[in-house]
Amino acid sequence: MSSRAVRRLMKERGHDDLEESAALIEKQAKQIGSEEREEKEQAANLFDLLGGNDASDHDSDQDSSKEAIEEKEENSITKQEPVKKAGAKKKKGKKKGKQAAKAEDMSMKEFEAHLKELDEQLSTPNSAKEDDKKAGRGEALGVVLTEEQQQNRALLMVDAKHLDSESEIKRLFGSAALKEAGGRGNGRRALQQRGLGSRRLALSHPKPTWPPMMASPGVDMRQLAAEDGPDTKQLLDSDKTGGQWFAIEHSARFRTVQLEFLSAVITNDADRIAAIAYQHPYHVDALLQLSEILKQTGGDFGEAGTLVERALYSFEQGFASRFSITNGLGRLDFRRIESRGLFLALFRHMQFMARRGCWRTASEVNKVLLSLDPVQDPYGALLTLDFHAMKSRQYDYVRQFYDSWTWSSVSMLPGWAYSRALAEFMLEKKSGGKSTDLLVEAILVFPTVIPVLCTKANIDIDPVVLTHPYFEERQITAESAMTHMQLLVQLFVERSSALFRTPEVARWLQEGLLLALEQIALGGTCARDITAAPQVVERRQQVERQLCTYVIPERISRHVLVADMDALKAGLPEQVRSATSYAFDPLPPSNDINIYAELVGGMQLNDNLMNMPGGFAPEDFADLDALNDAEPEVVMGLIERMRQLLGTGGGLEDPGTSSDEDAQ
Repeated sequence: MSSRAVRRLMKERGHDDLEESAALIEKQAKQIGSEEREEKEQAANLFDLLGGNDASDHDSDQDSSKEAIEEKEENSITKQEPVKKAGAKKKKGKKKGKQAAKAEDMSMKEFEAHLKELDEQLSTPNSAKEDDKKAGRGEALGVVLTEEQQQNRALLMVDAKHLDSESEIKRLFGSAALKEAGGRGNGRRALQQRGLGSRRLALSHPKPTWPPMMASPGVDMRQLAAEDGPDTKQLLDSDKTGGQWFAIEHSARFRTVQLEFLSAVITNDADRIAAIAYQHPYHVDALLQLSEILKQTGGDFGEAGTLVERALYSFEQGFASRFSITNGLGRLDFRRIESRGLFLALFRHMQFMARRGCWRTASEVNKVLLSLDPVQDPYGALLTLDFHAMKSRQYDYVRQFYDSWTWSSVSMLPGWAYSRALAEFMLEKKSGGKSTDLLVEAILVFPTVIPVLCTKANIDIDPVVLTHPYFEERQITAESAMTHMQLLVQLFVERSSALFRTPEVARWLQEGLLLALEQIALGGTCARDITAAPQVVERRQQVERQLCTYVIPERISRHVLVADMDALKAGLPEQVRSATSYAFDPLPPSNDINIYAELVGGMQLNDNLMNMPGGFAPEDFADLDALNDAEPEVVMGLIERMRQLLGTGGGLEDPGTSSDEDAQ
């Protein structure tokens, strides 16, 4: 069989990979060989009947018969070959060219032997389908997932096309709206000239107006292994998600610039921070800090969002080859200060996307943020995921997530209980069905949501309801801080109250409230069939035990600090309110792994050792105010001491414009 016939057979069967079509080609080659032998035997019998022909004539007739069969075979294949565009041939690449050249150098016997070897490697005829199943279980990435892990991972997988906010604006409002909003336009060549368009990224989309990037930003990612130390081994062993864990590391050049940045943050020098971001335009911490300064002082949300996207671009440049933000398996160690910047950048980016009205993009970014650490959830991504999914009209996703998610207790979050009921109502588009039962259950388990929600959404309800003991808050009167439950309720209502303001939703809420009052009046039993009634009582008791407390989890406090809800910050525990933290690293975790803490020391705050950038030892300064009033010479002397400790003395270099990274 000629190599041309082999290639045509491969195209005809729709298999571009030689391994996948090996069995089919071998089978067809054997059939052709058997047909050839049968025709030879028929030709020999005819000559015997005719007689008078010598052996030489018989041999020549056989050769001519063989050539005719091969020609017939090749012509039949040619007729069956589908007509394809010329452009499709160019997309095959060099790989098939090498395979074709290899096939031409083979004899027929060698080719058949090669096919037999490939056939032995193929376990079943449906190997392609088996590969798809393995990819779903994570085996293609070297990870074998359990059924529970597959189920949860599916909820974290992201469609990359929905991470582009400008594409969403174009889909919603057309190209004209995108031009008016100042979209990217056709600046591919300009980006390449600035070193920004080398490859397509998912989270960030560089613009021609961005500063040029001449070298790596200095934030590189590597995969964690058990050999990295006991803490890392414990992290990997305790992981129940089946994900792959990574960490971000700062280069020596980045750490040099980081010292200058930390000194500017400690002294509250916004001008110096802006100067650092200008001189080093892809220094991630400076970009995140400056973005928050612009948002809080000047109100320039557009520029603040651009700075966050530039920080994301810097992070993406250093992503490990095995790390993916879309497959739901990429995990990041939040304890390390170098890694925490990516969490914050994603949270800020999600906020700016929501502000622009790009709800689907915000929802997908929310999934990415949750997937980095779905169990600990250090930024409380679960508290916003239901809201973004509802705003982007992913009602079925809300229902599926609530029913299938097992890595944390979604049923203990009041926002998810009400969002689940509302999602069911939007799918039904009528009241009186399952959505009403879910709403009644949510009201019975989380009754304190109703007075706050109805007041915020301007829904008319009987004042008697507001004063009913079942709907009253349970807290200590003298305590100024909020309970865990109060914080969760306020966060949900502040975000989602607008979803309940439509007339049909308001009527549905009022109907559910009346049915819940009947349940309360009858002591929790009613003739109406509420299938979850026994579980409702148990959930209500569990909620009171876990949420009616002043012990606020660290992730909830951190979420409130970055949620742009200043009124709720006053309700945080005193320990959190008095702690020193910065916009580029709000509320570091108690198990903080900080490479800069050894250089700048620690501060004793409320009997808790908070090792974080900006904390200095008592022998350096008595407190932070003393450092703010220090002379510039004293501050510069301290910076020089830190450089000596780092072993990075000398002038500063731009981590985004130097090409000497490999020499470090």
